[in-house]
Amino acid sequence: MKNAQAIMNAAKDFGLPVAAQLIGIQAAVSESNLRAIDYGDGAGPDSRGLFQQRANGAWGSYEDRMDATISATNFFKALQRVEGWEALEPTIAIHRVQRNADPNHYTRFRAQATEVFKALGGEAGTAIDPSGICPAGGNEIIGDLAGEWVKPMTDAINTSGYGPRPAPSGTAGGVLANFHYGIDFAHPGGPGTIVAITDMKIIKVRHLDGLFGTGVTGQTVDGKLTIGMYHMEAGSVRVKEGDTVAAGTPLGTEGATGNVTGRHLHMEFFAGTLPNPMVPVNPTIDPTPILKEKGIL
Repeated sequence: MKNAQAIMNAAKDFGLPVAAQLIGIQAAVSESNLRAIDYGDGAGPDSRGLFQQRANGAWGSYEDRMDATISATNFFKALQRVEGWEALEPTIAIHRVQRNADPNHYTRFRAQATEVFKALGGEAGTAIDPSGICPAGGNEIIGDLAGEWVKPMTDAINTSGYGPRPAPSGTAGGVLANFHYGIDFAHPGGPGTIVAITDMKIIKVRHLDGLFGTGVTGQTVDGKLTIGMYHMEAGSVRVKEGDTVAAGTPLGTEGATGNVTGRHLHMEFFAGTLPNPMVPVNPTIDPTPILKEKGIL
């Protein structure tokens, strides 16, 4: 816990937000279980300290790498050189500093890092969801919240439904890929503008290199549904976490980021208000009856 506090203090010295402090703890939990260890591993036999920093000259002397404050300071210097780190998934931001073979390696350490931060973070810790979601960056209300439902893209075609299907060639995900956990739409003739299909609060904006690519997740204002909208064009998201948007509000541009075989919008529906829903951790529901009832299908 002393080492975790040193990491948090190093981030504060740079004026970095809570999100950075949590990223630093998450990286150190993964690399060393928050201990300044005096050995490396097969992939990096010269790695040392909280962040397993290498003896390549980029991370200072042996003494620097074994010192909690100095090693954390050097980690945050490197993090700030990652363009747009604030908008990346934490595991991707850490990967671009640490260069692990698996960019998603750090995801499974988020919950443990969150527990540590909440124990030390005082008032700032109370604002963080147990799953590791930091306070929202935006709090705008965009548009007239009238309870309407609209098509996710004007003139879009429903290209794939919910349920079992043979996984397209080249699809990652193993046996999970043989079930389609959402519903797909594509805009003929060129990328379409993806809009909020109903009034919702944006709870997650994704900019990552993993399965879902760029996209947003929102909770309907009545609390009945959580809706993920994925594979948008990189850099196209127009809303912020914490914004409440009306049906028809532009969210981003149809793209092909993530694990896809072509440009389209993939939507997943979950019952209730989940903070950061992910398959297969959370069960999806079939959007088809809902979209038919609303006149979208």
